[in-house]
Amino acid sequence: TTHINNIETRNYVTVQSGRRVVPTDLGVTLVQGYHAIDPELALPTIRSHIEQQLNLIAEGKADHSAVVAHTLRQFTEKFKNFTDQIERMDTLFEAAFSPEGSSGKPFSKCGQCLR
Repeated sequence: TTHINNIETRNYVTVQSGRRVVPTDLGVTLVQGYHAIDPELALPTIRSHIEQQLNLIAEGKADHSAVVAHTLRQFTEKFKNFTDQIERMDTLFEAAFSPEGSSGKPFSKCGQCLR
């Protein structure tokens, strides 16, 4: 329920009658971008694996420090891969949300990192 509330609050989905979850244009574009850069980011497998590891820690069957270290390494690699390919996300957002989407220019540049 918390996850659904979060993605609704962030405007990635709307929740319709009967708790039917419908993606917004923003949600669809994000998933397409995640899938284009790292398909695992668009699938529930990573989240599920982490939840399984947390359960093992709670049961005393996994070492907290080892799980945290592994998860941090995994997400550090994914973050680096993602930022190395961020232009792919820019292109998708430009096509979906910019009237100049057909210009072929990147969507925007960050004011701090200039990506």
